[in-house]
Amino acid sequence: MTTATHSDPVERYALPLRILHWLMAAGFIFMWACGYAMTKLVPEDGPWEETLFALHISVGVTLVAFLAARFVIRLRTKHPEQPADMPAVERKLAHIGHIMLYLVSALVLAAGWAEVDLGGHGVKWFGIAMPEIFPASLLPGVAEPEELAELAHVWLAYGMLALVVGHILAVVKHKVIDGHNLLPRISLKK
Repeated sequence: MTTATHSDPVERYALPLRILHWLMAAGFIFMWACGYAMTKLVPEDGPWEETLFALHISVGVTLVAFLAARFVIRLRTKHPEQPADMPAVERKLAHIGHIMLYLVSALVLAAGWAEVDLGGHGVKWFGIAMPEIFPASLLPGVAEPEELAELAHVWLAYGMLALVVGHILAVVKHKVIDGHNLLPRISLKK
């Protein structure tokens, strides 16, 4: 088995990136469904809301770790080039889109962590206390900092969902209209 160097062309993302891509996709789908369920479908302050809230936070902490690992691996590995016949503007949009997916993922996770910290609940990862990253003293003079963080978390989550839908539509467009099947680059199949 050979490993591609930075000068060798690669056809697929590194296996750890592909694994993290799909784990994070599943994790964020869960997060959107769980967030909706705990705010719209179950009684407030009931046992189901508490269970979903704890699970939402734990999966969120897991996604923070996955995102950090994915970012480091992405910086250290070569990734596939865009198709040679892809217009320059589409190359630029793809690059910006990928940056935005990383950035908005980080922001939505940070806003969620801030919401929990600022509310005084303490972030727990499957029962294990995590460090307080966003103490209330961070925002002196701000009325209702927990509600501000919650609003940011919700709107960033919707923004991320829109980015993901755009990402999926771009893959479909490239396959159906342009004849570029980009999915094997990130697929777990051999």
